Amino acid sequence: MQKTVEDINSTKKRFVVEIPAEVLEKRIEEALRSLGRTMKIPGFRPGKAPLSLIERRFGKDVEADVLERVVSEYYVKAIKEEALYPVAAPVFEGYDYKRRMPLKMTFTVECLPEIEDLKYEGYTVKDEAVEVTDEEVENTTRRLQAEKSSYEPVEDAVSEGDLVVVDFEIVEEEQEVSGQFIKVGSEIIPREISDALIGRKAGEAFEARAPFPDDYANKNFAGKTLTLKGTVKEVKRLKQAELDDAFAKDLGYEDLGTLKEAVRESIQKVKAEMIEKGQKAVLVDQLVDGHDFDVPESLLETELLMLVEEEKKRRPDADAEQLQEELKKRAVRNVKANILLDLIAEKENVDVTEGELKARIAELASSMYLSPENFVEMYLKSDAAMGLFRQNLVRDKALDVVLQKAVKEPFETEEADGAAAVEG
Repeated sequence: MQKTVEDINSTKKRFVVEIPAEVLEKRIEEALRSLGRTMKIPGFRPGKAPLSLIERRFGKDVEADVLERVVSEYYVKAIKEEALYPVAAPVFEGYDYKRRMPLKMTFTVECLPEIEDLKYEGYTVKDEAVEVTDEEVENTTRRLQAEKSSYEPVEDAVSEGDLVVVDFEIVEEEQEVSGQFIKVGSEIIPREISDALIGRKAGEAFEARAPFPDDYANKNFAGKTLTLKGTVKEVKRLKQAELDDAFAKDLGYEDLGTLKEAVRESIQKVKAEMIEKGQKAVLVDQLVDGHDFDVPESLLETELLMLVEEEKKRRPDADAEQLQEELKKRAVRNVKANILLDLIAEKENVDVTEGELKARIAELASSMYLSPENFVEMYLKSDAAMGLFRQNLVRDKALDVVLQKAVKEPFETEEADGAAAVEG
């Protein structure tokens, strides 16, 4: 095989590869003979038809099949000889094939850039101690208590914080509403309505004239002053769950003390994960800033398209071209980070086991209230999607390696800095 390689830029190469005529002829002849051994041709016993007859009947189809396989084979061979890592399918400029003549093919391919002196050890991050206060444990436990509490019907008069079911008429709109739930004292509704309900019992009438703000959620009421006349149908009051050992046992814990310890550990874990997430973000910035290289155009286009699509979900009216301009810098950073993490993963022999893959799928599925099977069906159905999911897990593990090799400096609070200044 003869070949020449031209650098179009640091990530794109043009190949001119010549495949010898004798290689093609040998492959074509082998394919024709193989076909002749299985093909049934009238007047000849199986496998006894002349090769010339097989060629006259099936030569063009056999040539096309052989060319497709040989071109693919020599493309891979040329890439391997140059020790390149393509990031997109090659673009063939075409080839002119004539029987019993060498085949010259020209193609361009985008590859990963060459990165000299890959560095991923010795970067610095702040190591913040994880502290959980008794107040945080108490607040979280109270939230659990609130989740287990419920509104129950009462015969008392309406008071602040009650949940009231009412039927009413909006006089100015000539509109009737039935079975409406109102949280007395809620900032969502005008205060005048809550004041009109307080002190009423089920079965009693109420009337309120209330101004609705311009930004009120119900646009039909926004900016209007309306009169509500109606009847209280039901009064419900929040019954707090008792915060005791029985409450803890309902949640699967031995007693209240064990529950609070589990809450403390959960808060500690969340805080540690947040600190680690911040450290990794800092490390990614240091990695990208520490290596200067060009990114392949195809990878940048793919990443930029994905970022624009995500942003359009948040800002449907935004101009796509303007978003591309806004997000290009982030897209370049993301692509560079992915390339570096892929190289680190390769150098460190980082891989993801099937167990780790299933565990991550289960974790994400649980956070979205889906079964792992439904999560896969919705998000990882294609081989490409599953491959990208696995590759991102590999990158996460590669970043774990970078964090392990980082220098962790003590985190100094403003209070500590102030104390040090006083002592000085």
